[in-house]
Amino acid sequence: MTKSIVTCALPYANGKLHIGHMLEHIQGDVYTRFLKIIGKDALFIGGADMHGTPVELNAAKAGIDVEVFAEAYRKEFVKNFKDYLVEYDNFYKTHSPENKEFAEFFFKTLKEKGFVKIKSMEQMYDEKAKRFLPDRYVKGTCPKCQAEEQYGDICESCGTIYNPIDLINPYSVITQTKPVLKTSKHYFIELSKFTTQLKEWIDQSNFQSEIKNWLQNWMNEGLEDWCISRDEPYFGFEIPGSEKETGSKKFFYVWLDAPIGYISSTKNYTDQHNWKWEDYWKGGEITHILGKDIVYFHYLFWPAMLMAVGFSLPKIQTHGFITVNGKKMSKSRGTFFTADDFIKLYDAESLRFYYASHLDNKVVDINLDFKDFQAVINNVLMGNLGNFCYRTLVFAQKNYLTIETVAEEKELEQEITTLITEIKEHYHTFDFKNAVKKILKISDIGNQYFQKAQPWSDKDSDESKAAVGFCVNLARTLSILVQPILPILSKKVQTTLSEENLMWKDISFKWTGVLQKPEQLVQKIETLPISNDFPIQMKVGEIIEVKDHPNADKLYVMHVNFGSEKKQIVAGLKKHFTPEELVGTKAVFCVNLKPAKLRGELSQGMSMIAEDDEGNLSWLNPSEDIELGQEVQFEGLKNAEKEITFDEFVKIKLVAKDGKIFYDGKELQKVSVSGVKDGATVR
Repeated sequence: MTKSIVTCALPYANGKLHIGHMLEHIQGDVYTRFLKIIGKDALFIGGADMHGTPVELNAAKAGIDVEVFAEAYRKEFVKNFKDYLVEYDNFYKTHSPENKEFAEFFFKTLKEKGFVKIKSMEQMYDEKAKRFLPDRYVKGTCPKCQAEEQYGDICESCGTIYNPIDLINPYSVITQTKPVLKTSKHYFIELSKFTTQLKEWIDQSNFQSEIKNWLQNWMNEGLEDWCISRDEPYFGFEIPGSEKETGSKKFFYVWLDAPIGYISSTKNYTDQHNWKWEDYWKGGEITHILGKDIVYFHYLFWPAMLMAVGFSLPKIQTHGFITVNGKKMSKSRGTFFTADDFIKLYDAESLRFYYASHLDNKVVDINLDFKDFQAVINNVLMGNLGNFCYRTLVFAQKNYLTIETVAEEKELEQEITTLITEIKEHYHTFDFKNAVKKILKISDIGNQYFQKAQPWSDKDSDESKAAVGFCVNLARTLSILVQPILPILSKKVQTTLSEENLMWKDISFKWTGVLQKPEQLVQKIETLPISNDFPIQMKVGEIIEVKDHPNADKLYVMHVNFGSEKKQIVAGLKKHFTPEELVGTKAVFCVNLKPAKLRGELSQGMSMIAEDDEGNLSWLNPSEDIELGQEVQFEGLKNAEKEITFDEFVKIKLVAKDGKIFYDGKELQKVSVSGVKDGATVR
């Protein structure tokens, strides 16, 4: 029997998991559980991605040893997975002896086969911090699609992979300063040498259509050399012999050893059972499940490495992101839920069912709309599937205690058997959405059959007993079909039948046996989180540079520092302030205004100034304890993040009174105005 490995992208041990992360791990868990109940030899393998500069720096800020820091997050991930019924066979870590051994093996093999070369490269260097800047410590504008605020390795908007030096208007996220270029020698994999093999693999693989289009475009543009080393300081594995070959210590780039972590986690597990990891990675079936943001790494870099060492090439399933109530998750709107937060409000199976009922084979984002979430759980999961199984089992146990006869319903059995075959195929192809639809169709058949039979009208008749027996068999079958998605509901149904851990092969229309008292199967959702949005996202910024607009006499072009980012804002303040008066001003700005070019200069926000009917002006002045980049909010309201137009902005009425700003009777917290009369409005 072919052995199978299923993996999800290794979560980065640098922060908490949120419900967007959980989509992927639930998807992987559902798929692996399915493989296991159809009799496959499958392992669900994962681990924490521990390496890289962000982990090192954040550990230093916390005053904790870097390995201890990362391990604490790994343990937290394990708890999160348990909460959401995600059963990894092994959840290990990249900072391990096994991973070091494999990373060095891959590097040595690639080098011996002529795929690695050393060359000098210009890198971003932060003169203030006195260090080279890793990809994620440089931000700027994407050179391809012009999306702003992108990291130095991949554009999250268009998916393009590039070097930090390719960014437009780059800046260091450590000191907010513009980095300089400095030369350093590094190791590169000549990815172009794998072009023919990669093309053949892509052509032969049944990838999602969106993925295939991306890959073909990237292949047509040509594959560039991939830098696989980083300068110190860097938390990771030192490259053997690097100091001699390059003149300074180099470390494996996190993206080299992170996917190798799939193999090292497998070995860690198989060693514990005296099995062979080679049985899985040399001839086994590998399935990676991952988000659309890391496609390039897993469809090009990683398979090239596997080709070089002669390991099995993977199947890959890619999913979109999670939005909440139609928008990107946001702390300010109250729609950002960590895994810990969400599980305090709702049980795990409600989220598992909702995700499964929306996951198909397309690379599209899934919207967690809370009203829809409530309706799906209460009306579909509880009202359909849960209702049929529970009412059937309660009636059968209360009135019969055992099932001794089962009605023979050949036409219905044939219809259901066809649906079961289709459900199995849907699971195989990651079309969980249609698997759920057809599972619900079977429970619909059961509900209609139970209602038509009306066993309560003559419960002691042979016909009623046989009809209830048929319905109990349907509930039993449903417990197997839905087991990958709802393992607790499935277990409760099977426990009622005095059974456990049923497999796909156990599906039958002829079951008879003893019944136990059934438990409640589904938890109803009574309440939803409420979010009151204020349409403007307001942040505190400091004007650090002011220039005359080259094409407009009344406008300034200002650069405003918001702590972790800078924005250019064009403002008509020339008749009121000199540049010297503006530089150093700390005030409140609108930062979710749709970017627009004003007389040829890009403006990424709006200065917020109160003006009364006599022409007196006042900035919205934040209190001294508010840091740059921090949001300010009206009492009881949360700032929106969705972009607004200028026309929408001017319709929002903010009024000054007693040195404060009010919106709809609510006061703007920790912000004051001065020198303007009551009734002054913000423009």
